[in-house]
Amino acid sequence: MKYLFPSIFLLLAVSVSAGQAATQESHFTDAGARRIFLRSAFAHGYSHGYEEGYHQGNIDVNMGHTARTNHLDLHGIPLQYSPEFGSKKSFESGFRAGLKPGYADGYAGRKFRAVEALRSLAGALDEKAPTCDPQNAYFDGGFASGYGRGLEHAAGKPSSSAMQLDASFEACQRVFHPRTRQDEDAQPAFCDGYRRGYMLGNADALAQGSDSALSAGR
Repeated sequence: MKYLFPSIFLLLAVSVSAGQAATQESHFTDAGARRIFLRSAFAHGYSHGYEEGYHQGNIDVNMGHTARTNHLDLHGIPLQYSPEFGSKKSFESGFRAGLKPGYADGYAGRKFRAVEALRSLAGALDEKAPTCDPQNAYFDGGFASGYGRGLEHAAGKPSSSAMQLDASFEACQRVFHPRTRQDEDAQPAFCDGYRRGYMLGNADALAQGSDSALSAGR
């Protein structure tokens, strides 16, 4: 009997760890979006952040709380990072980026957009890293850069044709300045990520801009 309790404790510990691993891996099992999560830690972090923000927004509105217009009010939410996700810095940056639109959508009662949007952005994307960007650093960096540009450019409410131009390879070339031969070789990977990130950032900005109460604190 003296060995029973340690054995039970070990079994419980393993079960909890397995449950946590399953939760962390759930994004990688999404057939539609897994390719972009494998290629971009920022996009993966964004998805986690959006989910957490949406959940908090739902809680606040259902409890009758005033909307949190300052994104700093959402700090302290568990990051849920695992080394297998890639760069922690990029994942954390994406997580913070996803919190705000997730919260805004959850509080305003809009549909949960992240999964559908990321599945669309993963279209025609090879989950295997290209030889010019074996660690996906360029693609991931491009995605993060494009997301930020998309947020900025949506403020002017451009036409759909203008948005397509801003998300083009030519627009990316004005952002990405190769300094080495490796940079030149990896430019297509960076710009592919840039284009996809731009579209997500643009969509987020336009969605949040439609809600004056929540966008006032931006």
